[in-house]
Amino acid sequence: MRFKTFFLSLFLLLAGGALGYGFAVLAPDRLKTAHTAHERVEDGQATAQGPGERKVLYWYDPMYPGTKFDKPGKSPFMDMELVPRYAEDDEGTGIRIDPGQTQNLAVRTEKAQRGRLVFSHEIPANVEFNAYQLAKAQPRADGFVEKTYALAVGDTVTAGQPLVDITVPAWAADQSEYLLLRSQKAAPDIIRGVRERLRLSGMPEDLLKAVDATGRVQTRLTVHAPLGGVITAIDAYPGMNVDKGMTLATIQGIDPVWVTADVPEREIYLVSDKRMRVTIPAYPGRAFYAQSVTLLPKADQATRTVPLRLSLDNREGLLKPGLTASIRLRSDGGEDLLIPTQSLIDLGDEQRVIVRAADGSFVPRQVQVLRSAREKTAVLSGLDEGDEVVVSGIFLIDSEANLRGALDRMRRAKETAAAPSAHDAHEHNAKEVE
Repeated sequence: MRFKTFFLSLFLLLAGGALGYGFAVLAPDRLKTAHTAHERVEDGQATAQGPGERKVLYWYDPMYPGTKFDKPGKSPFMDMELVPRYAEDDEGTGIRIDPGQTQNLAVRTEKAQRGRLVFSHEIPANVEFNAYQLAKAQPRADGFVEKTYALAVGDTVTAGQPLVDITVPAWAADQSEYLLLRSQKAAPDIIRGVRERLRLSGMPEDLLKAVDATGRVQTRLTVHAPLGGVITAIDAYPGMNVDKGMTLATIQGIDPVWVTADVPEREIYLVSDKRMRVTIPAYPGRAFYAQSVTLLPKADQATRTVPLRLSLDNREGLLKPGLTASIRLRSDGGEDLLIPTQSLIDLGDEQRVIVRAADGSFVPRQVQVLRSAREKTAVLSGLDEGDEVVVSGIFLIDSEANLRGALDRMRRAKETAAAPSAHDAHEHNAKEVE
C-alpha cells in the first residue's frame, strides 16, 4: 500500500513538471500571436479566422461608409448589421457588395433594351394678332372730320365698313377744272391727264366715278376699313383737322390668327411641317390644328429657346388674341436604346449609370442621353443592348463608389488604357526577374 502511494505521488509530480515546462515553452509564442492579432485589429486590419477564408479589412455601415469598425455587430447609426470590407473588394474598378446586403436593400437591375420612345410635351403658348394683316386708315388729303361712326378700340369691323367722313376743300378747284375741260370737249389726252392728277392727289377711284356720273364736285371723302379685323387704335373726332399722313384708325386681322410659343432648344427637332395640335383652356375638349408652322431663325440666348409661330384658321372667331394656349410636341421616331430614367445619376455636366458586370461587380459608366419620356430615357452611347443597369438601391452602390473612389479609378483606367504606365512596366519587369 505504501509502494502504491509512493508511485502515484511520483507520477503526479512528473506530470505536473511536464505541463509546467510545456506552458513555459509555448506561452511566449501564444502571447505574441495574440498581441499581434490585437494590434492588427486596432489598426483596422481585422483578419477572417480559419484557413482559406476571405481577408476582412474592417466593418462599416453602408449608410455611413466613411466610419470604420474593427468588429462586426450592429451599426450605431442604423438598425442593421455592419458589412465586412474584404481585401479583394478593393481590386479593379468594379464595386463588390455582399449579396445579402444587395437583397436587404432591394438593389434591382434592369436590362437596356431597344424600343420606341414616344415623347409628348405640352408647351405654353399665346394667341396673338396676325401681323401680316395690319392696316392703317389715312385720309390721304388735308381736310377736316365731318362725321365719325360709332366705333371704338376693340370693336370688330368688316372690310369696307365706313369709319370717318372727311371734307377736303382742295379738291373743289381741281374737280371744277376737270369738269370744265369735259364740258368743252377738250382733247382726250388733256382730260385723261387732269383726271390722273386728281387720282394722285388722293382722290379714290369711286369718288372720281361719282364726279363723272353726276358732273358735280365731290369734296366729301368716306374713309373705309381696308380689311376686316379688330380696331386696335382710333384717333378721329368730329370737327378735328386732319392731314394726309395722319392715321385715323389701326386695324389688325384675326383670321387667321397666330399662336406663338418658345420651344426649348433641345426639343426643336420635334417641330415639323405637319399639322401641330393646339388646345385652348377656354374651349376644353376641343383641338385646333395649325395651317402653317414657322420656326423663327434666331434663338434667345438668355432662355435657350427658339420662337415658334403657328397660323390657325379663325373663321368662327373663337380664337381671341390674348388667350392662353398649349402646343403639343410629339415624337414617334425610330427605335433607341432605352433604360429606366431613375437609373440615371445626374452629375450636372455628365450622366452616369451603374452597370452590373459579368463577374457580379458594379461598375459606374458614363452615358450620353438623348431624351426622356414616360419614365424611360433614350441613350445614345455608353451602353450596349442587354447591359444590366441598377434601378433601385443606387444610394448603396454610390456610397461604395465614393468610399473607394471607383469613379476616379475608372477615369485613370481610361487614360492609361492606350499605353501602360512606367509603374506598370516596372512591376512587369520585376515579375519577370522573379
